[in-house]
Amino acid sequence: MPSFLAAVSALRAAAEPTRLRLLALLARAELTVGEICEVLGQSQPRVSRHLKLLCDAGLLDRFREQLWVYYRAPASGEARDIVWQLLALVDENDDALRRDRRRMEEVIAERGRRAADHLAEEESLEKGSDVVDATVLQELASEPIGALLDVGTGSGHMLQLLGPKATRAVGVDISSDALRLARAKVHGAGLSHCELQRGDMYDLPFAAPLFDTVVAERVLAGAERPLVALAEITRTLKHGGRAVIIEDFDSLSSTSSANPIATLREWFAKAGLEVSRVRPVDTEAGHLLVAIGRRVAHSTAAA
Repeated sequence: MPSFLAAVSALRAAAEPTRLRLLALLARAELTVGEICEVLGQSQPRVSRHLKLLCDAGLLDRFREQLWVYYRAPASGEARDIVWQLLALVDENDDALRRDRRRMEEVIAERGRRAADHLAEEESLEKGSDVVDATVLQELASEPIGALLDVGTGSGHMLQLLGPKATRAVGVDISSDALRLARAKVHGAGLSHCELQRGDMYDLPFAAPLFDTVVAERVLAGAERPLVALAEITRTLKHGGRAVIIEDFDSLSSTSSANPIATLREWFAKAGLEVSRVRPVDTEAGHLLVAIGRRVAHSTAAA
């Protein structure tokens, strides 16, 4: 339960129609000021003033991603609980909120169309992925997903697949265009608990082991420093947590003279991961490997 002062501050900040509408929107998706203005049909100065009040009260998070500044309701902690307690007082089928949601869906869809123009190759990688999806779900079915991290999330495909089963889900990518498309897809699918962050897989933006499951799809074989990236993945895992690495067989072959399965096993050992299983998977797009490992020791990979 929030403290008395926190409750008073939250009630004061939310006690205005536009600000309550903002909370309802930003509990469902991450939006820029411009997108919020499109949804609400209000001027940027007015919307910015409301956003500042909500941020000052701790009811919204604000973060910059290159040229864009995004706002969202907190994804965890006391602030998240307060926001949802406030929204529980409101009928989600209220006409104004339903109109806002419908307009938000249109804005997110348009964002996705613009971003997709820059990511035709990313979209093509998803074709024929059903068998990989089924394999990943099967391999992870024995225990809860828990807190999920998707490294190199691209268009957010793995977040869409595993996010519904996760208590918290974060997608990280270095490309802002990819993240804009991922937001359109993930939040358009109603996965409001999924967060998208810009970040470098060689220096992931997490200070502590936070995740029970980390997935990375086709990012290591083409990386300049795959061991460093895998060591970062390991660092973000809780002890006993699982890493799911999906790689292209032929791409791994080009990185080493060793058998690709042996290469993955060697990388896992150096990164402090104990291999549970490596499964070859044939798809329309080529031959893939799905490797599962658990964190058993601190990363020992060298730069």
